[in-house]
Amino acid sequence: MEISTSESCSAKNAADTSQSCKDVIEESAATLAQSLGAVAVFIFGDLSLENLPPQIPVINISLHLKTVIEKLSFIKQDSQPQIKEVASAIKKEAECNTSMLQTAAAIEYALGNIKMGIVVGVVHFHESYSIVVHNMAESNTIRLLRECEKRISPETLRSVLHLALSIATKGREGKQVGTAFIIGDEEEVMTRSHQMILNPYKSQETVETNINRKENWESVMGFSQLDGVFIVSSVGEILAAGRYLDVDTRDLNLEKGLGTRHLSSASITRDTIALAVIVSESGGTVRMYMDGKEVIFIDPLQSVMEIDGEKVS
Repeated sequence: MEISTSESCSAKNAADTSQSCKDVIEESAATLAQSLGAVAVFIFGDLSLENLPPQIPVINISLHLKTVIEKLSFIKQDSQPQIKEVASAIKKEAECNTSMLQTAAAIEYALGNIKMGIVVGVVHFHESYSIVVHNMAESNTIRLLRECEKRISPETLRSVLHLALSIATKGREGKQVGTAFIIGDEEEVMTRSHQMILNPYKSQETVETNINRKENWESVMGFSQLDGVFIVSSVGEILAAGRYLDVDTRDLNLEKGLGTRHLSSASITRDTIALAVIVSESGGTVRMYMDGKEVIFIDPLQSVMEIDGEKVS
């Protein structure tokens, strides 16, 4: 009976310590965010921040990180190679936390959910806590997105990304759907493509073909089931759906396993100054191409993102 009581006390003390640590981390992160004038706080894991002013949004992101905590229980004290392995893993996880915050902030910025500034990330995983501060102005990802915004309007970029992520996560009528949006340099893109089926957007009123109007998104979702791609102008006018790209896909260095839609979409961005956003039917992933190269990768179903070739999982 005494042993049982002792074990109960030990468990209670451990729980109290864990809760105290969590409280301190949450309070510290909130104070830090306010003192830095953060534009947003990102939460990764089982955390909740209160007492933040309404102008600082709290964004909860699913966390899928491989923790190194589990490795610690297998280390022998005299095992130097294993100690080095864990030290390396700890360093890698810290770098991953930073990269994850940068990626999440860039995506939220691209979607128009936050403005440029400092963001704070709070990570909780297996009783391990991290607080990360990131200045978005120093982000290579933001630089890439701003390069994109020189070619198409920021509003159009946000609308296409919103739609692509919605198609990737929801599909259409319970089925996974693959499609692609070719945005900008529309005159050149139209001359390098032809219609596969009757263009559903031909002769429609301009207001009904503007991708930046949310009331038109349902029709885009419906037409996403068609073969071919959407052609969208730099300011958001949908010129065509069900379009076939006449491009040469040779000498294009893409990840193995990607299909014709990815190859042709990437090729058109190599041959023009258009951008391409592709939703994969098989994996539900979203990729953006510029100048023939993949610049953004998002797997919304697995909370995995990759920016300019750097994967975060």
